[in-house]
Amino acid sequence: MPLLVLAIIVLVVWKLAARGEQFLPGFVPLLTEPRIQRGPFSFFSGRSYAVGKFQGREVAVRLQLKRGKYAQGYLVVAIRTGGPPALDYTGIDARTRDDAGRRALVSLAAHDLLISVEEGWLKALWRPQGFMIFPGRFSEEKWRQVLAAMHAVATSLEAAG
Repeated sequence: MPLLVLAIIVLVVWKLAARGEQFLPGFVPLLTEPRIQRGPFSFFSGRSYAVGKFQGREVAVRLQLKRGKYAQGYLVVAIRTGGPPALDYTGIDARTRDDAGRRALVSLAAHDLLISVEEGWLKALWRPQGFMIFPGRFSEEKWRQVLAAMHAVATSLEAAG
């Protein structure tokens, strides 16, 4: 009986971990020249990366799966921009003046993403709250919209100088 209980626990943990491990392989087809980067201990740390390009811009993705009792999973999608090297949301909002950029900001907010610019990268942080299995099922439509919106914001920031 104890072996059966242990087997059930291992199966449940594996199923939950496997779902998170499938997110990046679903994401990379949205990119050109994609690569997934995982270290030898990625399963234990829950951290993995993907890099590539979207519409000619460099993209870097960091996925941090929940691995501890008090830890929280998150996803950061970053697109290289030639605009200002650092901005918080207020700065991004002030500099994004064209219609495409404004619509893109609304789209990113609708996806519950927190955006900033750090070291020349436009970053979108997704850290869902509440009861959900993170990151959940990959949605190609959602993440393609996010990448397109980030591209529009990056273009707008570059145009604003």
